[in-house]
Order: sequence, then C-alpha cells, then structure tokens
Amino acid sequence: MATDESRKKIVETAMQMFNSRGIRGVTMDDIATTLHMSKRTLYETFANKEELLTECLMEVNHAIEKRHKEVYLKVDEPLLVALYMVEVNAMSNHSYCLLIEEMERYYPEIHDRFFKIHTTAFREMIAKTLNYAKTQGYLRPAVDIDTVVDFMCQFVQERRISATRNSSEYARKMSELSFTFLRGLMTTETIVRYEQKEEEFRQIMKKINETYK
Repeated sequence: MATDESRKKIVETAMQMFNSRGIRGVTMDDIATTLHMSKRTLYETFANKEELLTECLMEVNHAIEKRHKEVYLKVDEPLLVALYMVEVNAMSNHSYCLLIEEMERYYPEIHDRFFKIHTTAFREMIAKTLNYAKTQGYLRPAVDIDTVVDFMCQFVQERRISATRNSSEYARKMSELSFTFLRGLMTTETIVRYEQKEEEFRQIMKKINETYK
C-alpha cells in the first residue's frame, strides 16, 4: 500500500505529464516508468487512469481553495478578493485549458463531476464575498447578487474558452472586462478606496502566486 507521500508524488507527476503531453498521450505504464515504480504498485494505489485523473483534478481544486483562504487572511477588501477569485478560476494557463478541453471530449463523466463540484464551490465563495460587501455598503443598493454571480460564472467559462484559443490578448481583454464590471457595481466611495488599495492587493497576490509556481 502506497504511503501518503508516495500517493502525492504519483498525483504530482501524473498532472505534470498530463499537462505536457495531454491525457490521451500518457498511459499508466508511462507514469510508472517516469516514477521508477512497478506497475503493480501504481495499480494498487490507483485502479486505473480515470481514478488517477479524478484525484489530480481534486488536487487542483484544493490548491485553488487554499489560495482563496490565504487571500481572505491577508486582504480585508471583499471586492478585491472577488476579483482574485475570478482570475484564479478563469484558469488562463493555456496548457491547463487544453487539458480540460481534452478531458471534456474523452472523459465527459469525470469532467462534469469535477466541474459540478468546482462550480458549486466557486459560486458559494463569490456569493458569500459579495453579500458581505453589500452589507458593508460597498455595493450599490440595487445590485442583485444572484445575477452578478451568474455573470461571473459565465465569464470564467468564457476565459477558459479564450485560453484554449491561445489568444493572450483576448484573455487580457476579458480580464480587464471583469475589473470594469465589478467597479460598476460599487458605490463612489468604494471605488476611491478600491483604487487606493488595488496596487497593494496586487503585490500581496504576486507574493502568494509565487509560492505556487
């Protein structure tokens, strides 16, 4: 039986290989060879590639949630946190988006199961953040939170699609649109405070992101 450390190493290696070569381009034998591990040990840990792929995706989701928690601890500006959530969940890394596209095509059940969990968690975090912002008077009174959350979830999906097109310029424009959209929901006083703290927030996020490279 594989140890927790060995299991983690398998998942990390598999994810790197899936990202660089595509899901269909990697076999369980390839993973075992890369790890200098017997095929028997690998199959005792993960019954098949589908099970391993599912674990890889869950690890990605856990990493995203960990980043969000770090942001909550270091930044007391709910709208800035909401913007960061959109940026992270947009997953604009080209190789990762191609991986998701391939998974949707060849492993639709795993894709749908993963994104159902992922999207639900994302919606809950965004809704919680924006509801808090509204109670603090940061948003205009007429803002409907459910409608905003729907829009932001659709935006994230569009960012994923834009990344698979490998258009960095298009992805950049979509990113700017998200910032413009949320600024439009703020009160005048909030916009002033937001603009004063935006650069400070970006520097904090830069440091957090560097730890995940």
